[in-house]
Amino acid sequence: MPAKVVVSGTLYRMAERRALAPGKSCVTATLLAMDGEHARLWPIVAFSEAVQSELMRLAAGDALAVQGSLRAELYDKNGETQLSFGVIAEHAVGMRQPDKGGQSEVRSTAPCADVFPSLTSIQ
Repeated sequence: MPAKVVVSGTLYRMAERRALAPGKSCVTATLLAMDGEHARLWPIVAFSEAVQSELMRLAAGDALAVQGSLRAELYDKNGETQLSFGVIAEHAVGMRQPDKGGQSEVRSTAPCADVFPSLTSIQ
């Protein structure tokens, strides 16, 4: 049973819709969470249409809280093993900042495995 987490912060990078199998997609985003003076970037991936819609309507800098399954993965950085935390979001609540008159950016359709390399094994 995966551990459930709630992470709140601000949207660091705008959400992107990414292609899966034909007719299926996911949305990925990055959340910036502060813990005192320390910051952590949390990769977020959403498969639910409701969560995808919520993430896609937000812009960088908007407040965001997500709840879902914790993903912890090891990766190599300059020969040193690092630990990355992320969330497979089941719920999301965003606080959109007032529109500054700009239009939404075009979002990527890159594969979801770019965010969590082991994600393809759970689909």
